[in-house]
Amino acid sequence: MSNQPDENIVAGKVPSEYTNKEVSSFVVSKKTLREKRFDELLMSCREQVVQQIIGPFGLSSAMFEDKAGGNVTTVHNFEKGIVATDEDGSRYKQHQDSLNNPVDRKAYDEDLSKKRKKTFQENEGITSAYTGKELTKDGQTHLDHVVPVNAIEKSAEANLFTTKEQRVQIANAPENLVACESSINQSMQDKDKREWAEAPRKKDPGKTNAESFDIDKQKLNETVAVAEEHVSKEILHAQIKKQGKELLESGAKEAGKNALRQAMGVLMFEFVNGSYLEISRIVKQPPPETGLVDEIIISLKKVLERVQSKMDKAFDAFIAGGTQGFISNFLTFVINNFVTTAAKIVTIIREGIKGLWDAIKMLVSPPPNVSTMEIARSVTKIIAGVITSSLGMMFEESVKGFLLTIPILVPLADTIAPVLTGILTGLVTAFTIYTIDRLFDWLSSTGTEMLQAQLGKLDADAELIGKFACFIQQQYRNTYLYDQILSENTVILASLNRAEHNLVSALGYGEETLQIKERMLRDIPSKIDAFRKKMDELKASLNNYNLE
Repeated sequence: MSNQPDENIVAGKVPSEYTNKEVSSFVVSKKTLREKRFDELLMSCREQVVQQIIGPFGLSSAMFEDKAGGNVTTVHNFEKGIVATDEDGSRYKQHQDSLNNPVDRKAYDEDLSKKRKKTFQENEGITSAYTGKELTKDGQTHLDHVVPVNAIEKSAEANLFTTKEQRVQIANAPENLVACESSINQSMQDKDKREWAEAPRKKDPGKTNAESFDIDKQKLNETVAVAEEHVSKEILHAQIKKQGKELLESGAKEAGKNALRQAMGVLMFEFVNGSYLEISRIVKQPPPETGLVDEIIISLKKVLERVQSKMDKAFDAFIAGGTQGFISNFLTFVINNFVTTAAKIVTIIREGIKGLWDAIKMLVSPPPNVSTMEIARSVTKIIAGVITSSLGMMFEESVKGFLLTIPILVPLADTIAPVLTGILTGLVTAFTIYTIDRLFDWLSSTGTEMLQAQLGKLDADAELIGKFACFIQQQYRNTYLYDQILSENTVILASLNRAEHNLVSALGYGEETLQIKERMLRDIPSKIDAFRKKMDELKASLNNYNLE
């Protein structure tokens, strides 16, 4: 149901099809606002009743078979026995059988002896997954399911998303089937491995199972983690595959039906509304000169032309209805992961999506030259329509129950209840819309600009929040720059420290050099004297040599 006003009416224009005397109530220029709203109420009552009977209480009930829990079985519903298909019903029975009776391990154990033999043949040495000790290739070595078969068979997720063959493959995969001592395997049975390790061992008082069997806890925890991850991943893959396929199939089916329902609703509403106007015209005007049959034929052509003129809107409704049907199916699935929805709630979700879609569309893309007040008025009316329709659909069962108490109406209860509820819902919706219009008229009147002030305040707050967001972003950028500067300063400080160290070293080397130079300068005079003495001795020797 849509309570979005006609764009021409919102803009203050009178549609061409309402220019006849029979619908002169739309000519608001000659009437007060109160009279205009009253005329609109009368027209709205008719339109809303027609829309309700054609839509939620007509086409929807005829085209959709809504069921509790929606079209896709969730784990939440499966655990309660609420399933969407017969196949899921069979899986639920198998699950209940596993919960209430001993688990049939035949399929799980029939290949264990072959797997153990193959393990002995392919591995020179076999190590226990729980103790890390070397195992013998005989009956003392067992293959153990880390995640117990019992836990897998009693899991709601495993039963819903996998077949028995798939569960056997998951349980007997190398990640979950490991070698260990036979005594440990027999002691563990179907217990949780970590809990078993910490539990006291009756045959060895004062010790836990881990201490008594010399369990390597780290190795046990690693083995359990790998196995649990493997089982969870395989079940998750099966869940995505199963529910993904079902969501696509049911979503496409719901989208197709809802698209057809929305398109048919537009055309049927136009046909019924146009027929009403034409019948009113024929009844009120003087007897036609052309004859009643000819006048009826003319009126029928007009109605068909009206219907034909709405083909574009019907196509738009077809596209929007398909999208809304898919979204409502997915939304129902999401909700049922947490809360089980009754069949009537599924209907309400589907019908409510259309109203919310129109409201969002009005907010995101309003008609041109429409004030904020008028947008708020339209959105409020749409949401109010969604609420009243939802309440009406919930009230339908009560009306049906009341009719069943009247013996003469029992055979017709299923037919009368939707029509009667549709009429009541339409009238309530019309009066609700009228009340909203009167409220907004009051808020828009002279001296009562509270709503405009509030909207202006909201706009100012939005602008302030935007500026504050820019300020925070700038502060974040400054913080980032400060962090970069700090990093660079840290690098510079490290370089200065290294330079200081090098300078200190250079000064030390310079001081040593000066000391060496000082010693050299002190030694030069004595060296010169020694050199002169040597020269004198050499000259004396040369003189003696010449004399000889």
